[in-house]
Amino acid sequence: MRIGIIVATEKEQLPFIEVFGKPTSTATGGAYNVLMWHREGQKHTICLTRSGYGEIAAASATQYLIDNFHVDKIINYGVAGGLHEELFIKKVGIVRKIVHYGFDLSGNGRYPLGRYPNQSDVFIEPCDNTLPFWAIEKALGRPLPEFVCASADKFVMGGPPKRKLRKKFGADICEMEAAGIVITCNRNDIPCSFVKAISDGVDEDEDAFDRNVYEAAKVCVDVILKIIQVL
Repeated sequence: MRIGIIVATEKEQLPFIEVFGKPTSTATGGAYNVLMWHREGQKHTICLTRSGYGEIAAASATQYLIDNFHVDKIINYGVAGGLHEELFIKKVGIVRKIVHYGFDLSGNGRYPLGRYPNQSDVFIEPCDNTLPFWAIEKALGRPLPEFVCASADKFVMGGPPKRKLRKKFGADICEMEAAGIVITCNRNDIPCSFVKAISDGVDEDEDAFDRNVYEAAKVCVDVILKIIQVL
């Protein structure tokens, strides 16, 4: 299996390299530097690239890995803002469904905020038949929380803006890449998964993000390492 992994920032990428070791090879094309791991006796080839911030950049990186590296699945990991008090810093979970709240056709009165015309509701579910939840529990020895993710091209400040997303969509976390990745993967019929850890709580914003991004990303990498072993 060829596993494509997408992260947004260098700080989120660094823990993966520290845990998995030096890449066995690299490839550069256009804006992308792809790090690859494939060692003798290893079942999977891992292709990791850094997309940069935002939905458009993440969608572009996803399509690049699909077209040029023929990946069988995509995993996106990284940090997210927590939208309620139960989500403390470095708490990690799996995204069950995503609302792209930056997509807005509500002005015509036909669709609510976040709903695409080809969707039955506002939530988009990752198409993933290769990473069932029982496999995650087997890998970790415990279940992970399942997050509802609000995704758009904006950093959400703490306090009222985060609470508004929670109230409107029942979302647990917010971030800037998942919607672009899930839409691209679903349209290519490529399974995808999302592992997210909290970098900033419901009443926190950029300062907390900057302080915690590396450690929160490292928690995600520790989870991914165990999951890959059971794939």
